[in-house]
Formats: sequence, structure tokens, C-alpha cells
Amino acid sequence: MWKTILRRVVLMIPQVLILSIIVFILGAMMPGDALTGLIDPTISADQIEAMRVQLGLNKSWPERYIDWMGGALQGDFGRSWAHRMPVTQIISQRIGPTLWLSLLTVIITYGIALPLGLLSGRFQNSFFDRSVNVYNFVTYSVPTFVLGLLFIWLFGYTLGWFPTRGTVGSGIQPGTLEYIGSRLYHMILPAFTMGVLSTTGIIQYLRTGVVDAKTQDYVRTARSKGVPMSKIYTRHIFRNSMLPIAQSMGYTLTGLISGAVITEQIFTYQGMGQLFISSITGRDFTVMTTLVLLFGAMTLLGTLLSDIIMIFVDPRIRIN
Repeated sequence: MWKTILRRVVLMIPQVLILSIIVFILGAMMPGDALTGLIDPTISADQIEAMRVQLGLNKSWPERYIDWMGGALQGDFGRSWAHRMPVTQIISQRIGPTLWLSLLTVIITYGIALPLGLLSGRFQNSFFDRSVNVYNFVTYSVPTFVLGLLFIWLFGYTLGWFPTRGTVGSGIQPGTLEYIGSRLYHMILPAFTMGVLSTTGIIQYLRTGVVDAKTQDYVRTARSKGVPMSKIYTRHIFRNSMLPIAQSMGYTLTGLISGAVITEQIFTYQGMGQLFISSITGRDFTVMTTLVLLFGAMTLLGTLLSDIIMIFVDPRIRIN
């Protein structure tokens, strides 16, 4: 198994390299550059050209890519033209809030989806099953920004239960319990928004898995032997129905990091998603390229993680 994992990791290197070239070309094709909109109208054309030469913006994209990749291999992804600091420093400041938000989202997602999916399949065609289907239909059709704005209006402005923006309250000393509590308090509403919308696929997979498993031969055999239905469900049906969920768990964990772009923007949450949007609107190519590369690498890592999880949960799978 370890040889397989090592081989998959080695195969990820050319994939990430190709991805970096594509992202860099797309970034170079965007109109404008980092100086667009930041130049004072009183600055002369010679001064603007001198700044472009200093930043290396007058070079061709292959030259800029080689310079950028040479630094990236040494852990230097360049400097942000908008934030005036190294890209790695900006990302290190933003990745923590996004990871904590993603972790809380995963907990909420599986906390809602697992019981609803399993019980919906268990009591097929009941009132509960039909209610879950309606819930699935609504959460599948509602866009993220619509549900986010609805929750802001309902839980933020109308009921006043949660803050509607920001990552932490103002004037709180970092490292204190009050600071940690404020961070958690600000995460609940955006995490709940993403968690609710992420339950749709999991519920549907689980429900379909339970319904299919009820007709399998091993279930009929267990019933013919007089095994109680509660034991058949807990030891056989539910366990086998979880396999598709385990297969997609790697994608879910890594995909939430890049999937928080819209939610973080709506709730003004200072994470990776909001940084990605601001890097695009500000023509901050070094930040944008690094983030897209990071999101792509996380997707490849999610594929590998899903395969590893399946090896442990399904003994029938053996990767040669």
C-alpha cells in the first residue's frame, strides 16, 4: 500500500506542474496588471514604465513563469503587490480561519446528513422520507449566496443570535478564551450555511445505499435466520451503505477549503476564499496563481485521501 501511495504522490508532481502552467497563462491573459488602478494620475508614463520594469511585468509570460517557478521551488511564491508582503505570509494568516471554518462545516454536514440519510432509507416512502426528500430538493436548488443572505437576515438582523460579518470581535486580546470563543461564535453562521448545502449529496447517497442494501441476498439470509431487523440494519445495511460516503470523504475534506469562496465573501470572513476574490479583482497575480495552485493540489490530495480511506474501510479493495 505504501508503494502505491508513494507512486500516486510522484504522479501528482507533473499534474501540479501542468496546472501551474495553465493557471499562469490564464493569469497572463487577464486584462490589466498589478499597476492598473493603483497608479496616481499625476505619475508620468516613464515612472509607470520604470515600475513595470522593476516588477518584471514587461517580460514575456514564459520568463515570468520561470522566475516564479524558480522561487516557488524554494518556498518563495513572490510578493503580493496589493498587500506589500510575501505571498506565503498572507496565506499563512488566512489559512487558519478557513481550516477551522471547514472543520466546523464538516461536523455540521455529517451531523445532519448521516441520521437523515440512514433513517430516510430505513423508513422508505414514509412521511419522514418524503420530508427529507423535500429538504434535499430545497437545499439542492438554493444557491449559496441566497441561503447565506437569508440566514444573515433571519439569525443576524431579525433574531440577533449571531454576528453577520467578520472573523472575531474587535478589541479582543488574541490567545485568550474570549478570543477563541469569539472566533467560534463568528464561524457558526457561515459554517451552518455551508453545512446545510453540503448535506444534499450525502443524504441521497445514504438513502439510495440503504434502499438497495435492503434487497440484497445477505439481508434476506439474515432475515431467514431470524436475526432482528434492528441488528440487520446496524450491523449490515448501515455499514455497507456508508462505503460511498467514505469514498467521497477525501474530496469533502479538501474541497471545503476551496469551496468557501462565496460564503467567506458573503460573511466578510477573513479566510482563503475572500483572499482569492480580492486577488482577482486587484490583479494580484502572484496571490491568485498560488491560491489556484494550492486549490488544485488539494483536489489531487483529496483523490489520494479518498483511495486510502477506501482501502481501510473496504477489505475487498486491494490496490496493486
